[in-house]
Amino acid sequence: MVLNPISSICNCVSSSVQSDQSNLENPSLSEQHSTKQESLEHYDPHEYGKQQHPTLFWGSLFHLFKTIIGTGMLALPFAFKNVGYGVAVFGIFLVGFIYLHVLHLLMDVEYQLCKKLKRPNLTYLGIVTNTFEQGPGFVRKITPIAKSLLYFHYVFNKSISNSIYLITIGGNLKIIIDHYYNVDLNIVFLITAVTIMLIPMALIRSLKFLVPLSILTSVFNMINIVLILTIPTDYNSSADFRAVGDITKFPYFFGLALGAFNCTAIVMPLKNDMKYPKKFTSVFGIINIVLPVVAVIYCTFGLLGYAKYGNSLHGSILFNLPPDQLVSFVVLSLYSFAVCISFILTLYTVFDTLWSNIFKDQKMSHPITAEYALRIFLCIAPYCIAIILPDFKIMVSLAGVIAILMDETVPIILHALSLIQKKPKTISVYLSLMKDLTLISICSLLFSAALIEVIRSIVKFYS
Repeated sequence: MVLNPISSICNCVSSSVQSDQSNLENPSLSEQHSTKQESLEHYDPHEYGKQQHPTLFWGSLFHLFKTIIGTGMLALPFAFKNVGYGVAVFGIFLVGFIYLHVLHLLMDVEYQLCKKLKRPNLTYLGIVTNTFEQGPGFVRKITPIAKSLLYFHYVFNKSISNSIYLITIGGNLKIIIDHYYNVDLNIVFLITAVTIMLIPMALIRSLKFLVPLSILTSVFNMINIVLILTIPTDYNSSADFRAVGDITKFPYFFGLALGAFNCTAIVMPLKNDMKYPKKFTSVFGIINIVLPVVAVIYCTFGLLGYAKYGNSLHGSILFNLPPDQLVSFVVLSLYSFAVCISFILTLYTVFDTLWSNIFKDQKMSHPITAEYALRIFLCIAPYCIAIILPDFKIMVSLAGVIAILMDETVPIILHALSLIQKKPKTISVYLSLMKDLTLISICSLLFSAALIEVIRSIVKFYS
């Protein structure tokens, strides 16, 4: 779950592969076919599609880093409490390693497709569509269904992310108002008020006004991480500090941790905008640097947060901050401001994708009105989700479950489909295919177990 998306997702494009026509009876055409094959083998997508204003290595690295570090990490101390700090530390690095491997698989699929299609790059939707179109017969038939499901997943997942933002802001405001004004306001009322406030911001058609604020939110987030761990508390958690907790909740932990790492939607646009795309996945490339660093930060934050509050931890560590301290007020205020900006930026990415790929080419008598209506709908959708289930930890867990299925399992399936189409099939291809099938099985089991745990949490919430 990328819960702090700062940049717009590139427009999704779908393309199909047309087979080369060759006539063996005509020597000249046969010769042209041979030339095409030779050209295809030497075609390197990284050498094409250079952007007019490309991003450099450190710029892309920082962009990916600040995109991953978001609201999802606020639930990590609670996740540590569930499974114990020993299991959690191991689990964070395990999740990070598997997810890093999955991102490499996705990049490899894209590279091979680009070579085959002779295109410089593809979006995530383009990768899915072309992989299915190149796959076995039964796979090709479900390409339209896969494309529609991917659109639905994208909108639903971003709506979940924005509903988490609304719950976070509402929860922060409730802590402040309850303490300073001694008024017990319902969180649904606060979420409603916040949504009404955000709708006018969502109607702003130009993102340039929000770019400086997006940079500011990244600074605020880093300051908040430090302040949260340094705020003094009277709670003695030493008795609650366990190395091993409830192991049956590990699938729940896996989904929550994966949701905090999730950046699948942003990696393709980032790589495609780089001056040297090879450096994104090289040995000392961007994802090989960022994800291990993020894993260390997550372990540190989860471990120290758990050590600080023990079994008293709420779904979001923000809800554990002592409200009578001024620094807590500062943290809650800064986080609320940062999350408001993240909400608008997330909405813009979803709007841009839907408008560019579905609505833009439609004949409309009032396109501006339709545009505003879509923006308002994208505000109302997460609001409805948030008021139906205004529980931070359940929503973060739900986002993690979706991430296991769509951002972990789907890329592995795409890689397996690409291996099936490889000719000739060497021993290494068969071994890679076995590894992919094993990972798909593991992810499917984790998804099922995590989904059951989330359903139990929802039933408990309403009972």
